[in-house]
Amino acid sequence: MKFSNLIFALLLGFTMACGNKIDGEIEKLNTVLMKGHDEVMPRTMAIADIKKDLMAASEKASEADKTVALKLSTALQKAEDDMYEWMKNFGVAMNDVKDKNEKLKLYTELEVEVKKLTTDTETAIAAAKKFTEEHK
Repeated sequence: MKFSNLIFALLLGFTMACGNKIDGEIEKLNTVLMKGHDEVMPRTMAIADIKKDLMAASEKASEADKTVALKLSTALQKAEDDMYEWMKNFGVAMNDVKDKNEKLKLYTELEVEVKKLTTDTETAIAAAKKFTEEHK
């Protein structure tokens, strides 16, 4: 009987240690995700004005340049849409997913996505601003 109690205690301790490790990883990734959000969200909120300036700059441009402006506007819109989709997915992972292993998996995926999202947003904004400056 004592041996089975010892095995149970060891298994319980191992399970708790693994749970604490996962909790720590989730907490660490949550901080990274919030930071990523806080860095890219203000840029995303500026996209509407950037698109407006871009389209105004393209009004007197050649047809070829109008096509370029439309592609740039589409890239800006995609960056904005992707940000809101990412936030929706983060909200689901944070609030609705109870299984810690699944949450950790989703957070890891969201970390990769927010890095790509940041790069895509910055690239789209820079290209649109460059076009706007060149076509004033």
